[in-house]
Amino acid sequence: MEGFIPDKLLDLLSISAVFSVILMALIQKIKLTTIVKKTWQIWIINIILSLTFGILFAKTFYNLDTISGIWVAIFSFIGAPTIYDLLKKQNIINYTPKSLDNNVIISKDNEIKRL
Repeated sequence: MEGFIPDKLLDLLSISAVFSVILMALIQKIKLTTIVKKTWQIWIINIILSLTFGILFAKTFYNLDTISGIWVAIFSFIGAPTIYDLLKKQNIINYTPKSLDNNVIISKDNEIKRL
């Protein structure tokens, strides 16, 4: 099952999960305005913000191409954390992000105390 899901898809889901948090916070702020009163308006705003900022987020912070940025936007719109958790619960993926491969462990002796 290790190669069942491509690493690129898992990377895009991870990026989408990060962006989804930002997107949810932004949509919650917009919902507090008096302009948005109906559910369909929130849905439209969600898809517009997902596509606009999702592509920009992927290109700016992860140097992805436009097509990958569109996938990040789509996954964020439908909920990347939900997709990722669903795949994890079904034991389809056993994924460790690449960023965890090169961790530096600092012992408590070298901890900097802040006042």
